[in-house]
Amino acid sequence: MDSDFLFELEELFSDGRFEEAIEKIEELDEDELTPEISISLAHALSQCSRFKDSLEVLKKISDDVSEDDLGYHIELAGAYFGLHRYHSAVKEAQKCIEIDENCVDVWILLSLIYQETGEDDKFEAAGAKVRELDEEAWENVFGDRTDELAQYNDDELETVLNHISGKFGRISRIFPLLDDNGESSPHPINVLIIPPSKEKNFYSLVSVGIGAYRGNDYRDDNSFCLHRIEMAAFLPPLLTEQEIITKFYWVARIMRQFGEMIQFEDSWLGYGHTISYGGALDESVDFDGVIFDNLTLNNSFGEICMLPCGEPVQFMQMRPLYEEEMLFKIEHGHKMLFDRINFLPKHGYAYDGITAASESAVDIINIYRPNACSDKKEKHWAIPRSGIVDLLEWDGADGCFATDRITVDKCKVGFMYREKPYTSHPDSGWRFLAGDEDEQYMADTEHTDIFRLNTICNYDPDIIEFLDSPIGSAFYRNSNGEFVSFYEKQP
Repeated sequence: MDSDFLFELEELFSDGRFEEAIEKIEELDEDELTPEISISLAHALSQCSRFKDSLEVLKKISDDVSEDDLGYHIELAGAYFGLHRYHSAVKEAQKCIEIDENCVDVWILLSLIYQETGEDDKFEAAGAKVRELDEEAWENVFGDRTDELAQYNDDELETVLNHISGKFGRISRIFPLLDDNGESSPHPINVLIIPPSKEKNFYSLVSVGIGAYRGNDYRDDNSFCLHRIEMAAFLPPLLTEQEIITKFYWVARIMRQFGEMIQFEDSWLGYGHTISYGGALDESVDFDGVIFDNLTLNNSFGEICMLPCGEPVQFMQMRPLYEEEMLFKIEHGHKMLFDRINFLPKHGYAYDGITAASESAVDIINIYRPNACSDKKEKHWAIPRSGIVDLLEWDGADGCFATDRITVDKCKVGFMYREKPYTSHPDSGWRFLAGDEDEQYMADTEHTDIFRLNTICNYDPDIIEFLDSPIGSAFYRNSNGEFVSFYEKQP
């Protein structure tokens, strides 16, 4: 390999120019793509949040690297972590520790995994190891970095505050940021509380500070994106400000977290973007994630504020979603999801006089609103969501269909088959039945739901060894309780 190429690649990595590094590596001929270069490519892909592509590169060279290749296993663990496949990420990280037990990057990754999965004891143990090896590295990743956040200058801040006062209403107070002791502490991203008024019969929570940073989207097509944003959320008018601070603290927390994420990850958020928390946003609500929406289609409610530098700050509303609604959005798009949610009964809450689903309206957060994409009749899953554990290592689309006989009645899978997947959403093609469902039962679509493969593995781990079978495969459980090919069934 040309030493000039390697030197240039190293410079691109040190400058954080990972997209350029990817393009440079992809220009190489196949015979020039050594395992070391492939690992570098995987690293660059992960840095650009292209974890699936990174994993594909690493899997392709798995036979060409040694078992004790630390760099390979670190990148593999990182790719799994980015794909939220925490069980696989931990396995790879543990391989790294066997190779070098003092590799601080691996212990940091383990700490991040355990932080995400809520395993506090393991997080503390891994974190203690990081601090033992490199206290500065611990502070850089897990320490308070709020002093690094960009802030508006005085003229910009005055412009944004005047815009909010003029368009949203009189500012009552700043939503406090509470530390572990319940004491209020400062933060560069403030969340303002604007009480109801005659014109706007709802509380408005509006962020100030997110737009001080100009986000990046790293797309190649130069299509329009929102570089500077602020967030808004709207609450029922009958609450007191103290109730808002105590019961809706999670709204302000999420605004600040997303503002930090945009800057620390040098990313962006825009219309229709959804972010899943992988669990409830807060113990007081059943929402699992959020979606970002505009305020109105005709800019009548202060969507855009022009900074003195001439750049716009776009105000978007943050709307909480259930997991099923996020899956619906993936399959059908955010516009259909918004229509479906807006047609739900409003339960007495004002929507600023706008009720037509064709118009984007202020959405008053109602923590009791029904799930727009759940069954008409609430189902009681045999295994609660909190009881689902990571059992499956799976690459690619992992959606599947299963009947209530399995997920509600907790029957074993009696018949499973794999058909050609739907291309419009992440579908593995697998379908699971107990085997006793008749034609009338299957004709009622309320008896079938979409799940992730790992979820059905929790209901019946016996299916795992058959999941790699090709499209067109079908298996049934015989009288001995074993799965056999349907096509080998004797007449």
